Amino acid sequence: MQKIPVKLAAPGMKLAKPVTRDNGMVVLAEGLELTDGIIQKLESMDVERIVVKGNPVDLGDNDNSSWSKKSERLDHLFRRYAKDKWMFRVKGFFKEYFDLKAAAQKAEEEAERLAEEQAAAEAAAAEEAAANGEEA
Repeated sequence: MQKIPVKLAAPGMKLAKPVTRDNGMVVLAEGLELTDGIIQKLESMDVERIVVKGNPVDLGDNDNSSWSKKSERLDHLFRRYAKDKWMFRVKGFFKEYFDLKAAAQKAEEEAERLAEEQAAAEAAAAEEAAANGEEA
């Protein structure tokens, strides 16, 4: 089970927990398989996170982003509160938040890289088509 940002959701993932509104009304049931349409609907409803089965998303644990560095520093920052169960929970909330932010940042960078590669490939294909058209 993994809590992920909706923008990292992909078709085929299955919900591990139901998606609910603020008033507790269930919008999507547990076990539902996500599709492109469902993901778009979640985004339009301003749902930020969902819980999916398994661990389908790499949350960037080996990343050098600023969010990952903040997550790593938590042990040092909370070192004086090792026996305080409430501070342990607060540390857990911060760690989850920083890990989600790192994963979202990594996904955005990957999407930008793929878009640039696709644009370059399309430009090369257009140039080749133009060159072939001039030779004929």
